[in-house]
Amino acid sequence: MKYIYGLSKSGESIVNYLNSINENFFCWDDNITIRKKIKKINKKNKLIEPKKLNFDLIKESFITPGISLKDKKINILKNYKIKLYRDLELYSRIVSKKKIIAVTGTNGKSTTTKLISDILSQNNIPNFMGGNIGIPLLDFPLKQNNLKHHVVELSSYQLESFKKFNPYISILLNISRDHLDRYKNFKEYIFQKEKLIISNRKGYKIICIDDKNAYLIYQKYKKKIIPISSKPFKGAIFYENNFIVDDYFEKNRKIELKEISSSLFGNFNIQNILAAYAVSKILKINLIKFVYILKKFKGLPHRLELVFLNKKYRIINNSKSTNLESLINAIKNYTNINLIVGGRPKDKNFKKLLKYKNRIKKIYLIGESSNLISKDLENKISLELCHNLHNAIKKIFLDIKKEKQFTNILLSPGCASFDQFKNFEERGNEFKKLIRKINHE
Repeated sequence: MKYIYGLSKSGESIVNYLNSINENFFCWDDNITIRKKIKKINKKNKLIEPKKLNFDLIKESFITPGISLKDKKINILKNYKIKLYRDLELYSRIVSKKKIIAVTGTNGKSTTTKLISDILSQNNIPNFMGGNIGIPLLDFPLKQNNLKHHVVELSSYQLESFKKFNPYISILLNISRDHLDRYKNFKEYIFQKEKLIISNRKGYKIICIDDKNAYLIYQKYKKKIIPISSKPFKGAIFYENNFIVDDYFEKNRKIELKEISSSLFGNFNIQNILAAYAVSKILKINLIKFVYILKKFKGLPHRLELVFLNKKYRIINNSKSTNLESLINAIKNYTNINLIVGGRPKDKNFKKLLKYKNRIKKIYLIGESSNLISKDLENKISLELCHNLHNAIKKIFLDIKKEKQFTNILLSPGCASFDQFKNFEERGNEFKKLIRKINHE
């Protein structure tokens, strides 16, 4: 019998799936509100906390990605030698006949996932899009079971424990320091990402070789990899002077990118476009349609999302920026920035921001990381401690009242949101709500 521990999105989707096939299971969540919700959905759901389980009945457990597999609260499951998995393992057992396009990386994976899904849809290839992007993997059997193609975003947590996953196309975009509170060291985090390449036994593997960590993985499996890069690279699919240059499938074929959607604005989106191009070639998608979709693409909320624009200022919501690398990627696209930074820090050294101080007019600090960032940057860049979003926005608008130069107001926290918000979505929505309010006053 299965035991589901953690009943937020992914756990709830497993419960719904097992109920749909009339399979018995036990489940639990430490949050009483979530337990009540699950009980309301189906009164037959058997809620049993780990210490009260009859372990003779339990063969395997599916742990929500929100709980570390090293957490002491699941030690009792380990002591009884229960196999521990994420939702990816159960998903992989029921998708053997599907063509899975799986995307991972530290930054940009959600945009790449949606871009590929949109390209497929616009070319009459219906597909299920899910995973870490916000739609649980186990939602597909109940809603879109007949679809042959799946485009899934996978986090390092989901890749931690599986046996049977074997995607048709694996995409590794980049690897930078992230989630180090969950791993012994950076090397362990890199290995979780590498698993997506290792698991792909007979399909296509795409790696962006722009960062050294992904490049080392490319070198390891070189003969079996489709390399993509934002710089010229022999035998790769790369970007040069507003052209995609295909030196992998063809001999230096050039595809001009005349117009690109504002949702794909920024150099860091180049790797997303190149990954989508490689998938399009594999699936033999019409390249005229591919280029057209790049013009019309509508990005996901909270990723360099344009909130407001007039002659005096532009306001951008980049709440999805939860690490220093994504913050730097955002800064590179603008000048004269009034920048909101902070939250629960994943990085300990914010001195890297000083390299871009000519682009930043002032930094407004919020959340737990305020003192840490302040110590790294004080006396070297203009700073103000604001504690929360409301204060930061208020101070920005006071500062720009007399400003004659065009200003970019950028929320790109570079930190996790959990000190003040449930998730980055809630943080981004609060930012937009405060901006709407101040613009109507």
